[in-house]
Amino acid sequence: MFAFGVCIGNEEKYRSTAEPALMRTVRSGDQIIEVRRQSSIHLAYNRIIDQVREQQNLEGLILLHEDLEIRDTLFHSKVKSAFLGDKVGIVGSIGAVGVNSLAWWEGQIRGALSETRFRVAGDLTHPDVDVVDGSLLCIAPWIVQQVHFDENHFSGFHGYDADICFSVRELGGRVVWTELDLFHWTKGGFGDLNSFLKNDCAFRKKWAHMMGR
Repeated sequence: MFAFGVCIGNEEKYRSTAEPALMRTVRSGDQIIEVRRQSSIHLAYNRIIDQVREQQNLEGLILLHEDLEIRDTLFHSKVKSAFLGDKVGIVGSIGAVGVNSLAWWEGQIRGALSETRFRVAGDLTHPDVDVVDGSLLCIAPWIVQQVHFDENHFSGFHGYDADICFSVRELGGRVVWTELDLFHWTKGGFGDLNSFLKNDCAFRKKWAHMMGR
């Protein structure tokens, strides 16, 4: 079974976007976990991990934004297939290599994602990346057992994706993108820029030993 987890800050946005798509996507036995009124996405996602960690039949934890629409009718099979790759820990739809800050999109883009402003696409031949975009994080069961989001170094709603991806890679796991039909109804921008900059500083300091690897 897949567990789908969403941190909901805007109820209307969730009800009009992610939720209807989830209702079309989930299969018998799947689980949807909704968390609300959270001050940090790191904390919210850890609450979700704690709920599924003991699930014996977990095939993957899918964390997604409240404004991400899953359109892919083959979502389950594509993600399961990606998990079959050697040491794959996290799967997304778009990411980058050469990442040395939270602004992962400044690296070499790999994969693709359609969103409100435009379709972002990069190298479509190499699956491995340093980081995948946090609008969709598909986490393999073995990573669910070993990794938490870092509530000590990070706060708010930035940096969770890059940090968890670097954690997986430090464990010897792989972060990859796979082709998925998704649409991200994002408004764009950083939101809280000060929070982004604070978390970016923490990220650079924490992972300096991994930069360029």
